[in-house]
Parts: sequence; structure tokens; C-alpha cells
Amino acid sequence: MLAACAVKMIHTMLLIHDDLPCMDNDDLRRGKPTNHKVFGEDVAVLAGEALLSFAVEHLALSTVGIEPSRIVRALEELARSIGSEGLVAGQVVDIHSEGLSDVGLEHLEYIHLHKIVALLECKKKIKRKA
Repeated sequence: MLAACAVKMIHTMLLIHDDLPCMDNDDLRRGKPTNHKVFGEDVAVLAGEALLSFAVEHLALSTVGIEPSRIVRALEELARSIGSEGLVAGQVVDIHSEGLSDVGLEHLEYIHLHKIVALLECKKKIKRKA
């Protein structure tokens, strides 16, 4: 459960940041105004950063009685899924795909594998490690 909560916080951070004008510039998410439309861009960025921080804190503090080396491995897995091997990589390719007329299936798979699947795989790996 702790892995699922941490991953959900990070996924929500991704959605908040993805909607920002400097990313996808979306005004609606699931039929409702996006975070930056309701609270402003500055608060939306900070909300995303807070969720990232909460995710790491939750993972670290919800592991009472678990061997420290397993906690470190779980945090490492979480960082990897967010960073340049995961979510960030997918977001960079997504942003640079804007306006391209010929975006193939491989390209779209790369984006989704790195933005979404990396987080889901992370959740499974953390469950095994922590």
C-alpha cells in the first residue's frame, strides 16, 4: 500500500505539471479546470513539488520495521522511475513531439512507457524491495 500511495502522489504531480502552460497547456483535466487555472501557475508548480516531497517522505516514514537497505533500494527505484530513465524522459519526448506531423507508434510507446508504465513498474518493484 505504501508504494501505491507514493506512486499515486507522483502520478498526480505529473498531471499537474503536464497541464502547465510551459508543458501541454491544458485548461481541463477530467472535465474540470486544471490546477494552474484554479490556483495559478506558481501554486500549481509548488503543489507538484509538494506531492513529490510527500511521496518520498511517505515511502521513508511508512517503513517502520523494514531493513534500512531495503528502504534505500525502494527510494532508489522511485527516483529512477521519476528521473531521466523514466517520467522525465517521457515528458521531454512528449514536449518535443508537439507539432510533429509524423509521430509513429514507437514514438508514442516510448512516451507512455516512460511516463506511465515506469511508475507502475516502480510500484511493483518497491513492493518486492520494501
